[in-house]
Amino acid sequence: MNIDTPLTILAGMSAKTFYQEYWQKKPLLIRGGAKDIDLPIAADELAGLAMEDEVESRIVIEQGETPWQLLQGPFNEDTFATLPEREWTLLVQAVDHWVPEVQTLKERFHFLPSWRVDDVMVSYATEGGSVGPHYDQYDVFLVQMAGKRRWQVLAPEQYQDSNIEGIKLHILDNFDVDPEQDYELEAGDILYLPPNFAHNGRALDSECMTFSVGFRAPSVQAALQGITDKLCEDINEKNRFAAPEPLERDHHAQIQNSDIEHLRQKLLTLIDSPTELANWLGETMSESKYPEYSAQLNDEELAETFAQAQNGDTFIRPGDARLCYYLNDAESTCTLYCNGNALELDADLVDFVQAICDQEEFDFSGLDLTKHPQLPDTLRFLLQHQAIVALPYEDE
Repeated sequence: MNIDTPLTILAGMSAKTFYQEYWQKKPLLIRGGAKDIDLPIAADELAGLAMEDEVESRIVIEQGETPWQLLQGPFNEDTFATLPEREWTLLVQAVDHWVPEVQTLKERFHFLPSWRVDDVMVSYATEGGSVGPHYDQYDVFLVQMAGKRRWQVLAPEQYQDSNIEGIKLHILDNFDVDPEQDYELEAGDILYLPPNFAHNGRALDSECMTFSVGFRAPSVQAALQGITDKLCEDINEKNRFAAPEPLERDHHAQIQNSDIEHLRQKLLTLIDSPTELANWLGETMSESKYPEYSAQLNDEELAETFAQAQNGDTFIRPGDARLCYYLNDAESTCTLYCNGNALELDADLVDFVQAICDQEEFDFSGLDLTKHPQLPDTLRFLLQHQAIVALPYEDE
């Protein structure tokens, strides 16, 4: 993608300008960036989704039985029938996992790394509905798809990180409105917020639907621990600290700089591996949000779906599948990551890998598995981890 190309989702701004001036720096109000995207799911359909056992959902009632009452799904019709007329919000996580039409919105953000996108949360709010002032530790695009919402924003230095006590939600107990960061969004408008910018949204009508496109941001602590754990799996127990004894030592109890330098070099040698770092990042960023719903196929199921692919059936990528890859030019390898799993391939398969990562539907009628010796195993890897699934046959 040419980063100088004007983008509709950014209302004509280029990705380059967005990176340089806004990404992880300051908020951006984008008027009409999503005005050409149809509403993927209606409010009543969202409520129906919140009744499903496997769907993560919650309802926030500002003036409920307690202040900022939190209800956890799944819900039933009685729940919605007893809600007040105003000032409540329904939030459903990972709607992109369950509603294929939401992919149209996600694809608009491919000017950013797709492996950074976490999920698309959808909220419906009645007039006055809010979840209170709070902040997120990741980048988020708040896409107004229906109705109107008012957003008030504060930079990290404009608020104290302290929450209201005695409630189940993390809501800031101090939020002084900044008139220069007070926005009213209509359908099609987008508000981008960098990490740690506090924001307070309130629905201005009872048709308010906001789609939140959030981006994964693992902490440095998690990265260090994860990379260390991976390295420890491969380190031989016999590989120990054994600094050469210096010719002179001022005192027998002294740890010398040469000892520290020896240890530092030993550790740097271990961590100075692009492949190891890429494997941690690829496996971590491709992990499914709900791994319990993305089990691997057993041998019988794998054989059946592999035969379908060989027969030229059409396959699709489910909404919860996560794919990315790392091209290691130095070693002429391409590592494909899928739902937290890795497969190392020859670098000349990168075109096939890119096509799999780019597309949502795959017509295998022209598939020739003899073109490369690693193609059959690559296809089995994708099928086994359900990165692609057979398109169900339509009933005649």
